[in-house]
Amino acid sequence: MPPDKKIEASISGDHAPAHPKAADKILDVARDLFYREGIRAIGVDEIVKRAGVTKPSLYRSFPSKDELAASYLRKYDLEFWERFDEAVDAHPSDPRAQIVAFLTRVGKRTQKPDYRGCGMTNAAVEYPDHSHPARIVSETNKQELRRRLRAMAAAMG
Repeated sequence: MPPDKKIEASISGDHAPAHPKAADKILDVARDLFYREGIRAIGVDEIVKRAGVTKPSLYRSFPSKDELAASYLRKYDLEFWERFDEAVDAHPSDPRAQIVAFLTRVGKRTQKPDYRGCGMTNAAVEYPDHSHPARIVSETNKQELRRRLRAMAAAMG
């Protein structure tokens, strides 16, 4: 990767994994464990064991556990906005119905037996330092959610 692309990847959080399949396995396992058990409760030894990879593979793909946590949250963020947009897009030009649809989906998710809360909120609780990579992703998500909900509320009059 040319140096300028490496810098762009580093800034955007899009690290080019050394072995994409290993990176995908690592991220999938980390996502499951981080969500169920908490980010701080899970060590890299447990992640590599369950992913069936080596520590060097993990660190080639993710420079640190903190970056792995931020990558997990970036993926969680994408999935969150997909669910949000599905709810909102079902009610064009009706901000009240959009908010109700979003909150209804949240309510349904909370009823699932494997629901452990919002991954973004959980990360913010685990990492109170506002400069931590996981906290930055979490705060960005919450700021955008507030912005969108305020815009919908304003559109209602």
